[in-house]
Amino acid sequence: MSTPVFITSAAAWIPPAESAKEAVADGKYTQDDLKVNNIVCLPVAGDDITVPDMAVIAGRRALDRAADVVDGHVDLLTHASLYHQGRDWGWSSSAYIQRELGITDAFSVNLDGLSNGGMAALDYAVSRLEAGRGTSAMVTTADRFSEPGVNRWRGAYGIVGGDGATGMVLSTVGGFARIHAIESLTDASLEPLWRGSHPFTSAYGEVHHDLRTPKKSYLEEVGKESILQRCEVALQSLVRSVLDRTGRKIEDFAKILTPHMGHGLMQVQFLQPLGITADRTLMDWGRLTGHLGSGDLLAGVTRMIEAKAVRPGDHVLLTSAGGGYSLTAAVIEIESVPDWSESTTDFPLPADVTA
Repeated sequence: MSTPVFITSAAAWIPPAESAKEAVADGKYTQDDLKVNNIVCLPVAGDDITVPDMAVIAGRRALDRAADVVDGHVDLLTHASLYHQGRDWGWSSSAYIQRELGITDAFSVNLDGLSNGGMAALDYAVSRLEAGRGTSAMVTTADRFSEPGVNRWRGAYGIVGGDGATGMVLSTVGGFARIHAIESLTDASLEPLWRGSHPFTSAYGEVHHDLRTPKKSYLEEVGKESILQRCEVALQSLVRSVLDRTGRKIEDFAKILTPHMGHGLMQVQFLQPLGITADRTLMDWGRLTGHLGSGDLLAGVTRMIEAKAVRPGDHVLLTSAGGGYSLTAAVIEIESVPDWSESTTDFPLPADVTA
């Protein structure tokens, strides 16, 4: 990178969690899915908070943590999400978040990258800062998977949806981690995996979003091995590219952060293709959060720092994926481990779950 870009701060907002065992007992979830996924609870936001306001809370926490470097000044705010943000169309959640945070003289924009949205937004923000179009940027994410539009427990194969929001501040001046490389890639041959064979609709509306049906139809059409092979090739190609740019090898990384999918899916989509074991990831924490929509990787960075899971000099690989098939990978180096007084990644757990 020409102009150095740093992660100056990161924060999250995560509500209390509901038990997966109780979801099974209530008929919302199946025992087989619980066993394969090993996601033991999911944070669930109440109706007393809106989705963009979740991002405002996380963003404000991140701004407070970055005050010594950016002093509230942000040149860009990009907001990523996977699911409904409170309005169907004709409204910008990123501008709302910007206004609520009191950020002036900045450009704000929404980024629709599905599960890869947070990392794609990070890539976009880094590229603008590298190009000299500002000295600071903020990335926020927020998602809530609520009925009747989606079933958080059964809406997708191998993925269960936890509610939460994240905020991250970037700066060219300094921070706790330097971003040495970030790249994104889309293998559009896998796009039908999220679309299926149903015809396109012509208008917005309250519909139940079921990701199992399109995936089932495409699986029947091309076979599971074809899909996994293309996912593996895309991931390995992208990771190889960012490693080549930094001169690193996969064994050099103290941590490798991934999306918070069910553990069975994680094995075939990330651990096996990268040749790594679960202890090098944050899967133990992810089993408490489930899939935080667009925010898995930003939440993971926050958790890693708050839990003191890394030390100065450590290198960390971030790998993310989403519908499309879209992927982003980044290499960061930890320069310091801030001693933030509050943990934003700890949240109340149900009685039958221990951290």
